[in-house]
Amino acid sequence: MVAESAFADLRRLADWFATSPQRTSLPITRLVQRLGATAVPLLGRELRSADPRRREASRGALATLATDPAARPRVIAELRAITGGASDAAGDETKVCALGLLAELGERAAAQFSDPGAIQQRSAIALASQLATEADVASAADLMIQQLADGDIVQMLEVMVEAAPHAAHRLAAELAVRLDLPAESRERIAATVLGDGAGPAPVERRKPPRPTHVAVLVDASARIVVVASRKVSGERRWRRWAVLIGASGRIEDCLHEDDPGTTGDAAPLIASLCADGYRVASTDVEHARTVVATAARLTALSPRLDARGRTTTLSSAYYLGRDLLDLRDAHLGGRPPQGCATVARAVEHLAAGDHERALALLSRCDPDHPDAAATLATIHLARKEPAEAARALERALAVEPEWPLHHWNLAIALHQLGDASGCFHALRRFLATSAHPTGLAADPLQPGRVATAERMIAELERLARVTGIPLRRRRRRAGPVRPSAQKPTPKKSRARR
Repeated sequence: MVAESAFADLRRLADWFATSPQRTSLPITRLVQRLGATAVPLLGRELRSADPRRREASRGALATLATDPAARPRVIAELRAITGGASDAAGDETKVCALGLLAELGERAAAQFSDPGAIQQRSAIALASQLATEADVASAADLMIQQLADGDIVQMLEVMVEAAPHAAHRLAAELAVRLDLPAESRERIAATVLGDGAGPAPVERRKPPRPTHVAVLVDASARIVVVASRKVSGERRWRRWAVLIGASGRIEDCLHEDDPGTTGDAAPLIASLCADGYRVASTDVEHARTVVATAARLTALSPRLDARGRTTTLSSAYYLGRDLLDLRDAHLGGRPPQGCATVARAVEHLAAGDHERALALLSRCDPDHPDAAATLATIHLARKEPAEAARALERALAVEPEWPLHHWNLAIALHQLGDASGCFHALRRFLATSAHPTGLAADPLQPGRVATAERMIAELERLARVTGIPLRRRRRRAGPVRPSAQKPTPKKSRARR
């Protein structure tokens, strides 16, 4: 009788799947729970179906069975068998579904796909469709940092640039300000996506976010707690963020709750803090934003090691909740996050003749960085803008006055401007710095530059003798000279021999 009952349940379950179900009903859920591990082979076959609705219904049923400790090993074994199966178009979709369920169950697995590129693009598009708000972007970035290696993050963003460039730009901008990522990885992300992507998506006209309710509490030892909460638009849930700032002014702890309850009432938390000796000092949003932003900047200047041995300054909860106070990159304090890797990427675009992308990357760098200024000058020279190139080279020379190429490029810019005297002295400085041992010794173009500089210096000297225009440096006067202060010019003697 038990066997007949199980067979009848399996028949009813198979007939239900044959109807291409839209969603799982309560009777079907009870039927699956009653069958237990007996239903796993049938659910595995349905998960391999080409019908996405039958596949999704089977996935939900297997997830329900996995909550049963007795059936969980059988479910995991079936999912692993699917990920190791044959690779074709339908098999790839099934493997993605199985891998996703294994990840939800806390199991690691890998699979080989017949078309990995298509699977990556589909995953990128699926991720992009979920990035509707700043909170969604911060949550996705946090998930990537927690579960992916740094190289895998960059690779995923490269795929996402092709499939959904606007979403990739938003996600990369979020990752570029996460100080719990190594600086080298942040530079690679900024250079790969922020300089190559399509830029941020156009701002959509949406309803303004719900107002944020805040409370700033202070205790006798000058410790501060900032509590911020906001109702999620279109949903019944609330989000809550609490920041503890120590007497030193640094953030000591953060707590982010994505769903503290349908009421979202922070009164019990505030009452508990008041019972511990805190008092409410302010409920002004601007004051709360200023307090947390100042503490975040101070905390960012004092990095520490996390449990994985990585340098970090602000916890994951800080990044997840900072949109409640619209803090964005306030923890950076206006510092340019990009450096050498970004300049190197800009040089690659410059070599390929893509000046616009190179300029977009350089705009994110420190303008006084010598490499960034020199690369910017090279772009201006290629675009026949010698005045802008000369200004950029002056910034580079202020930091690296002994680097010969800065003087060489400055001579080119001044030559295009028709400044013979400036070009002459820049070439002489180029020859003087080239006489010292530098990295240009191995540059095969350096001997040609030296020969050209010597020839141009000789021509400029000859031209100066012919025209009578001296090549000495011209000193700029601080201001206009009054007529009364000018000395009379002595008259030339006519009897000149």
